Amino acid sequence: MPKEIFYKYRSLDNWKFVIDIIVNSRLHAAPFQLLNDPMEGRYYYFGDTVTQGFKKAIYQSKMRRNICSLSQERVSTLLWSYYAAGHTGVAFGVQVPSARDKHNVEVRHVRYDSGVYLGKDVVRRNPDTVALDILTQKQLPWEHEKEIRVFTAKSFVAVKLTELILGCNISREDQELITALARRWHPRISVTKLQRASLDHPLPGEWS
Repeated sequence: MPKEIFYKYRSLDNWKFVIDIIVNSRLHAAPFQLLNDPMEGRYYYFGDTVTQGFKKAIYQSKMRRNICSLSQERVSTLLWSYYAAGHTGVAFGVQVPSARDKHNVEVRHVRYDSGVYLGKDVVRRNPDTVALDILTQKQLPWEHEKEIRVFTAKSFVAVKLTELILGCNISREDQELITALARRWHPRISVTKLQRASLDHPLPGEWS
């Protein structure tokens, strides 16, 4: 069964990052504190069931993991606006090697809720499992991202590039350059340019 394809949106403002993805077939992974949501890694608990030692074990487990954020969404207007410089950038379709492929990674779908709560029985669980659960839950306002998280102890995650999607507002010069570069390093990569009509919109109805 073929692996799922996930998407990484990129601005072209820093070509070094884009070239690194194409040439080295890898994506950067960062500590949770450097992600763009200030609530990352936070959680709620009640009473004195969670000891200082258990909280320390959770924190240490979170600190041992770096996160590479991807999305299941290919044509999200919001994601193209936020992460691909107003549709002037690109998105890479990638496949992520699994742990059984001898890569020390774990892929998880993010769950969305009003908050991250630890139940009363949390101290019976492994702190590593609790830490992963905390880092794969986000608040509801982020639900539109349909995020996939790849956890690793390293700074990069090896990926297989399968698709290059060009934003509908990308310049002709950037389009030609990145297409030539991608096809030089990945001859079988699929290259497409989005049209405005292909994008999903937050509001229903017709557009003119």
